[in-house]
Amino acid sequence: MLDYTVRPPMARSKGKRKNAFIRALTAVFPAKGDAAAEMIRKVVFIGAVAALVITGGTLMKDIGGELEQMYHIANKLNNIKNQGSGNLSLDDKNNIIEAKPYIREDFMGLYAENNDFVGWFNIGEEEKVIDHPVVQCDNNDKYLNTTFDGQNISSGTLYIDSRCQIDKDGNLPNFTIIYGHCLSSQLMFSKLNRYYYERELGDEGPDVYFYSFYKRYPTVHFDTLKENGEYKVFACCLFNTEEQYGEVYNYLRRAKPFESKEDFNSYMCDIMDRSVFQTDVDITYGDDILCLSTCYFPFGMDYENVRIAIFARKLREGESPEVDVEKMERIWTWKAWQQAIDQKMVYYFYRQWDTSKILSLEEN
Repeated sequence: MLDYTVRPPMARSKGKRKNAFIRALTAVFPAKGDAAAEMIRKVVFIGAVAALVITGGTLMKDIGGELEQMYHIANKLNNIKNQGSGNLSLDDKNNIIEAKPYIREDFMGLYAENNDFVGWFNIGEEEKVIDHPVVQCDNNDKYLNTTFDGQNISSGTLYIDSRCQIDKDGNLPNFTIIYGHCLSSQLMFSKLNRYYYERELGDEGPDVYFYSFYKRYPTVHFDTLKENGEYKVFACCLFNTEEQYGEVYNYLRRAKPFESKEDFNSYMCDIMDRSVFQTDVDITYGDDILCLSTCYFPFGMDYENVRIAIFARKLREGESPEVDVEKMERIWTWKAWQQAIDQKMVYYFYRQWDTSKILSLEEN
């Protein structure tokens, strides 16, 4: 006779089967009876999933923001720029002129949109390799993650260092710094990295070019509220920002203008010692210098401590904008910090550039 009060042996060994949801939870989350190793595995797994969700969400937000910047905001600002003061009332125009007597009419619309607007930066003219408005406020943090129209987007806006004083007549100081982000989307100042080198896919695989970007774009444009400005590029430098990696050179000068010929000459010699190329462009005390600064994320070498800075001087009155780009030469012995030497980006320092290009060095 069968005894139904006792479960068969197989049923006793298996026990009651849990539903799929409970089994999934116990497979992922720590449960009573787990061995120590199993407990650790589950905790690590949960942490990894949480990190993936958080970073994935941040990444999607950044991508969405950059697309917003690239298409919607850029188109909106270009439309405002093209309309100039066309959409402004007479009262609006008069108020702007009262605040900025020197303002040009074609920038009134942008200034009305954002009173921190100080100019427009462009490389490539109609190609618009880089083509963005530039702002300035009383700190260097606001526009790191704020767009021209006030949105919180990680690509931010190009901005002049808050310490660079634009005078009451709208003139820039003789040393002006413009900052911008370096992004995978190639927005903002990302393409400045190409002055160091470009990598392009050729018929036989990737090719590296050390001259091509400069030869295509030896001048940049920064048009202020007062006037158009064209600048000739004369140096491209990489700088370290953390002492643990070697020399930290103060290339930003705390945004101080040049106060004397000696001050100018000393700084320019330091810059040219650290430049990866020299050009046919001469410089002298009295020139207005533009410093374009961004992070350096070259292909395959991700150093968060490294910055790239492009230096250009403003065209002198009556000077031709033409540059003989064939006289540009790569400098392989630029002055580097220890990390760059260890990574064989450069082997040793030897002053290779032509010092006669700094005209004020020769003046008595």
